[in-house]
Amino acid sequence: MKSTNSMKSLIWAIFIIPLIFSSSVFGYDTDDTVPQITARVSRISFISGDVQVRRADSQDWEKATQNLPLVEGDQVATNANSRAEIQFDSNSFLRLAENSYLKVVTLRDAGIAISLPQGTLSLRTLNFDKDKSYFELDAPNSTITILKSGLYRIDSGDKNNKEVRVSVTDNGQARVYSDNSGFIVKNGRSARLYLDGNNSGEWETTDASSYVDDFANWVLDRDQQTSKRLQNASYDKYYDRDMYGAEDLEDNGEWIYTKKYGYVWRPYNRSIRGYSDWSPYRYGSWRWVSPYGWTWINDEPWGWATYHHGRWVYDSGFWSWSPYSSRRGHRSWWQPALVIISWGGPSVYWYPLPYHYGYNDYNYYCRGRGRGGNNTIINNTTIINNNTTIINPRPIRQDQMKGDGRGHIIIPPGGVISMPTDKFGRSVDGIKRPPITIAGDIIKADPNTDRGVKNLPTFEDRKPGREVLATPPIFVNSETAVKIGVTKRESGVKLDDSLRNEKIFDRRQPVDRQPPTNNNGQSSEENVRGTGAVKRPPLAQNEEVKSPDNRPSVRPRPKDYYPTTQTGTENTERKPAVRPRSDEDRKPAEQPREQPRQEERKPRYDPPSQPIYEKPREQPRREEPRQQPREQPREQPRQEQPREQPREQPRQEQPRQEKPREQPREQPRQEDRKPSPPPPSSKKGDPTDGK
Repeated sequence: MKSTNSMKSLIWAIFIIPLIFSSSVFGYDTDDTVPQITARVSRISFISGDVQVRRADSQDWEKATQNLPLVEGDQVATNANSRAEIQFDSNSFLRLAENSYLKVVTLRDAGIAISLPQGTLSLRTLNFDKDKSYFELDAPNSTITILKSGLYRIDSGDKNNKEVRVSVTDNGQARVYSDNSGFIVKNGRSARLYLDGNNSGEWETTDASSYVDDFANWVLDRDQQTSKRLQNASYDKYYDRDMYGAEDLEDNGEWIYTKKYGYVWRPYNRSIRGYSDWSPYRYGSWRWVSPYGWTWINDEPWGWATYHHGRWVYDSGFWSWSPYSSRRGHRSWWQPALVIISWGGPSVYWYPLPYHYGYNDYNYYCRGRGRGGNNTIINNTTIINNNTTIINPRPIRQDQMKGDGRGHIIIPPGGVISMPTDKFGRSVDGIKRPPITIAGDIIKADPNTDRGVKNLPTFEDRKPGREVLATPPIFVNSETAVKIGVTKRESGVKLDDSLRNEKIFDRRQPVDRQPPTNNNGQSSEENVRGTGAVKRPPLAQNEEVKSPDNRPSVRPRPKDYYPTTQTGTENTERKPAVRPRSDEDRKPAEQPREQPRQEERKPRYDPPSQPIYEKPREQPRREEPRQQPREQPREQPRQEQPREQPREQPRQEQPRQEKPREQPREQPRQEDRKPSPPPPSSKKGDPTDGK
């Protein structure tokens, strides 16, 4: 009995006690809540020159800054001598050349779609898996789908250009679609797609290394810097992959261990030396980013992750950043700003959100009264349980923290920032520290109440001022009427599968390239190597071939192509039925045929007027010996008599001498058979002589 009770006590201690100590009753922090809005966000990670941004729900162009958030529907334009870099996550970087115009059509965890009506972009993808997400780019009359990790370049040109160039390097591979075709561009190749003229829709490929310019060199330089930062980053150690941009922290601070908060990141003195009396959320500006609302835009080049994830804590006289609290069950969500905002008459006050405080959604009422919908939950992001083991800060008990008697963490008065209400969201000036007495009252106020939050201005009340607004790009106002992309794109919809089925396979099922196998699992010899790209259905007799659009793709056969007998059965010979022509039908066809034949034969029978061609043409007509065997001309050199005759002798006498020509034929034949006895010598004399 005692053993049973002890076993129950042990089980209770193992499973129940940790749950109690991990609850909020004992002061353990948790970031387990999912925010109301979880729309995916990208950032401008680098900027050079004059770059503008236009929001999806606005007609005004704003000045772009580094670490400016970009959401679905935003547009980016670069002027002359300007360049920009957009970071979508820790594996995707897009660079824009000068005089370029880009629109973010789709920005979700499922995939990204970018439209480039004008200019040049370069896309670097790392660890890209087309089965998990997609990345598509729309150019004039073309759509490019990324298939592998690599480096891609798209040249759309301007409104006067009649071609689009797609270059693929670094082991990349892309599928390109035009209005009437689809093809693949492999690593090291560059395809030029024609947009107008007789060759519209056609393409030609060349070596990608032949297209190297200043923009390509700048892209390689940015790749080297990004690669170095990613190698030194502490992903999956101090922070997870959701906190992209945290790789900027390694060169600007250090990770230290504290007793209260565990491992935290502390900026170097040289990183904040350029800011007078620096503190978090002091140097920057407020801008409206739909659908979130008012968003903090920091000036520090390294502060993207620190101002939209985790918490800033004040420990041992230093400000440090903790990526997240001790417990979390979901991914790290992006937030517009992790602060507590209060309203105090003519000014707006804010300070960093401490531990043990839930997220203060200060934009809750602003979204309902302004742009972004009436408290609509926008969730186009997949919730992922992160099982990666990461060094979390050490949990803090309530009795370990110093506060004002109500359990609030002490925030130094210098951590409170203020700004005049009439400049909030319109200007970057006016941000300062309030007096210590006012800052103390703001800290002591209960942050769970909506003190002053309802009075925050909406975007309509506080439109950007001159310091934020920018002059619209000239080339954007004169947009060309060229269609962007192969087909109309809807936000959040992948087009690669439908375009591949339509442009390449003509909406027919592709051929299965797997060879047929027998019962033993070995490939059979029959039909091992198939032909065709799609499965061709069998064509019945007299059946009209049509395309999937119900359009005839070949000329239909006439009804009388296969004549039948009187009984209606099909003729076995299957000769085409031909209607006999009349005499009137034949005459027009025969007259033009006789005339060219007479004209062609006439010069063959009429000798030319020049005398040099008379003899060669008359000789073959007069020579009768042509009927003799071919051996005769070989024996002519042995006839010495014709050679001794003078040349003036007419050539007509040569064919008349037939006997001398026959003698050389018999003599060699008799000598070969039997040698004849020599004739009697004349010296012995005639036997009749002397008689």
